[in-house]
Amino acid sequence: MKNESAYTKKFAALLKKVKEAHQPTEPASADPVTQLVLAFLQWNSSRKLALAAHEKLMKQMVDNNDLRVSHPHEIVNLIGDDYPRAEERAARMHEALQEIFTREHVVSLDGVISQGKKQAKAYLDSLPGMVSYVASRVLLLSAGAHVVPVDDILRDKLVSEEVVEPDASTEDVAAFIERQIKSGEALATHLALEEWS
Repeated sequence: MKNESAYTKKFAALLKKVKEAHQPTEPASADPVTQLVLAFLQWNSSRKLALAAHEKLMKQMVDNNDLRVSHPHEIVNLIGDDYPRAEERAARMHEALQEIFTREHVVSLDGVISQGKKQAKAYLDSLPGMVSYVASRVLLLSAGAHVVPVDDILRDKLVSEEVVEPDASTEDVAAFIERQIKSGEALATHLALEEWS
């Protein structure tokens, strides 16, 4: 962000209030591909909707590989065409899962995550259909990376609170937040901001 120093104190004050008001529980532990699927469902949506949609999918699917071989329109039919950006998110998720299988010959990111955070980030960012929110959430929850996932909903809320620049991108906002928090605070920060937004 161009004028970062002007927003540092404002953001710190807001984050303190948000953390005091919101004490969310950590998400259930899951393998990195499941985290990827959940992140795609949660991107520009909500945790509640994502968990409900994931439950619907898994009632009809055997596993993540079954989800990979499903067509995007089948995914939309299961989560509902009224789900926010249903067609776009189903297409993006399908592309990413298909590419993981093409590269790994299995629907797993375990080997990728074990290579280290830098390599895992490069891999995730290179997947077709990927968005920074999803890559960041997988890195945060599966690799403990110092990243904060930011989607349009959170960005817009922070802009409305006047704690980030109005023209900042989601990536700019994520980088700004990461610079404002100490190492080890990323998960608690993400969960509190997620519940607040």
